[in-house]
Amino acid sequence: MTVRDALRDGVAALGGSGTPFLDASLLLGKALGLDAAALFAAGPDDLDPGSGAAYRALLAERSSGIPVAYLLGEKEFWGRRFRVDRRVLVPRPETETLVAAVLEACGDRPSLRVHEACCGSACVALSLAAERPRWELSASDLSEEALELARENAELLLPTDRPGGPCRFVRSDLLASVEGTFDLVAANPPYIPSGELAGLGIELRFEPRLALDGGADGLELYRRLVPQARSALAPGGWIFLEADGSQAGALRAIVEEAGFAEVSTLADLAGIERITRGRLPWKT
Repeated sequence: MTVRDALRDGVAALGGSGTPFLDASLLLGKALGLDAAALFAAGPDDLDPGSGAAYRALLAERSSGIPVAYLLGEKEFWGRRFRVDRRVLVPRPETETLVAAVLEACGDRPSLRVHEACCGSACVALSLAAERPRWELSASDLSEEALELARENAELLLPTDRPGGPCRFVRSDLLASVEGTFDLVAANPPYIPSGELAGLGIELRFEPRLALDGGADGLELYRRLVPQARSALAPGGWIFLEADGSQAGALRAIVEEAGFAEVSTLADLAGIERITRGRLPWKT
């Protein structure tokens, strides 16, 4: 069997995955240790038995619903490869809108104290830390397992001599155990209503429930987080929150009721209202 034959068979085996060609290509590349260009160049080559067995095992796991990112052990986000596994939610492309919104709002400010709550893999905090080396970044999560992986990503992606220092991590229920004052708080909390979890697609059943369950209406954590952020932010400080588009209006009301001004919601590339932001007034 050639590499090309194996890819064809993998596409057939994953016909119900939604993206069978992409998934099969990534998994075959994983089994062979090849990137996309090298994989297609190797199309006429014979597939060695060891790689073939590894590939078939990956296909079987993918067919059971396990996300491709967990099988690869990584996910690209904001142009960087983050380690991911079942300890954290797989970073979504729409969350890149959160990074873009923060960078656009804050421009090239030379120094900024930024905290990411509910950080998971820390893809947001570490992307900001990489883009703005002089900003001070910290991140928190309730899951110590998630924080272990976040620290691995920080070691992998940030230089040890970063001018703004290393990204600091703390285990915390939202901001309850986070010390300090910040210029910006960003978060992508769990926002799926508890009653909808049982009906989710099979892939989401492999992701940590703690990172998905947003309570009765999906907004329970926001109602706790926003007032905490209000207390943790300096005058003029920003809050940026990701949520589902259907929740945008209710989330804006939560942010406004906490005393934030300039409240608005930004759409992602699909046109879905995704990022709600607000700013504290400056003291006079």
